[in-house]
Amino acid sequence: MRSRENGTTTQSTVRKALETVLFRTDDRTVIKECRHCGTTLESVSTCPACGSSDIVEYRIQ
Repeated sequence: MRSRENGTTTQSTVRKALETVLFRTDDRTVIKECRHCGTTLESVSTCPACGSSDIVEYRIQ
């Protein structure tokens, strides 16, 4: 389903957002995630959801 807002479709808006993240020229996008429960984290060393300290860091370039 497509909805129109200001002459653009929702699909094109989502596409632009994804392109902004995926095709960045800098390497500042870092996602941290708990390996135990999958919670996305800010800059912490222990997961607040499950208490695990097994945190993985993904750098999106």
